Amino acid sequence: MTDAFDPVFTLRVARWIRRASALWFDARVDGMEHLPDGPFLGVGTHNGGVLMPDMWIWLARYHEARRATPIRALAHDMLARGPAPIARFVARLGAIRADPGEAERALAAGCAVQVYPGGDFDAEKPWSRRNQVCFAGRLGWARLAIRSQVPVVPVVSVGAHETMIVLWDGAPLARLLGLDRSRRLQVFPLLLALPWGVFLGVPPFYLPLPAHIEIRVLPPIAPPADPALADDPRAVKELDARVRAAMQAAIDGMARDRLPILGRRAIVERLRRRHVEVHR
Repeated sequence: MTDAFDPVFTLRVARWIRRASALWFDARVDGMEHLPDGPFLGVGTHNGGVLMPDMWIWLARYHEARRATPIRALAHDMLARGPAPIARFVARLGAIRADPGEAERALAAGCAVQVYPGGDFDAEKPWSRRNQVCFAGRLGWARLAIRSQVPVVPVVSVGAHETMIVLWDGAPLARLLGLDRSRRLQVFPLLLALPWGVFLGVPPFYLPLPAHIEIRVLPPIAPPADPALADDPRAVKELDARVRAAMQAAIDGMARDRLPILGRRAIVERLRRRHVEVHR
């Protein structure tokens, strides 16, 4: 594992993300007390298209907490092997290539690892499914947790998928264009986003709507105690089902009575929290 992580640089960026997300998203992260000591596999839902604001907010909160266990995040090839300045930037923040071997070596080295199994299927799911956990049948993360014998920590969020509106994920079009083979892109979405209006494909950036984002860390889930069960399809699927069920139940509760973009709390309370966060 090539580790270019820069803790000083990361803490500086994390503080900037926290202040910006407090102003724009009134972002809130709960459940940090559930984090175990030592290595763990964080498993999250991916939302908000190419911007992925919930991921940035969560990782910034973790780094600002200055926990003893460092965290590494698996990054798509478009970031990890993209243009050199972008690749160096995310590597300094602790990103490593989304490869099972890289993740296993990071866990063995004593790091926590954050994964988003659903990838672009999850990040570009249509508006009507914005609060659904979508792992697209991917099970590599569950095999990794069993083989490495580390707890799984689910990290869920609502609101990030309201920062733009996906009308169609475009998965059939991605296959037709061969993007799944050439770029490891499984979707080619049709979306509404500022400043583009209607956009087909993955925009290089977008101006997110100021949706209230809530993130919650759930209690850890232990994998089967025998690492050899990583090769047992039934054990792998059972762990996957347990984790997804816990995540979906939490998201359903967080989304209940939620107003799109505005969230659940009064606007006055949101403004008060923003003022406190920005001046911390």
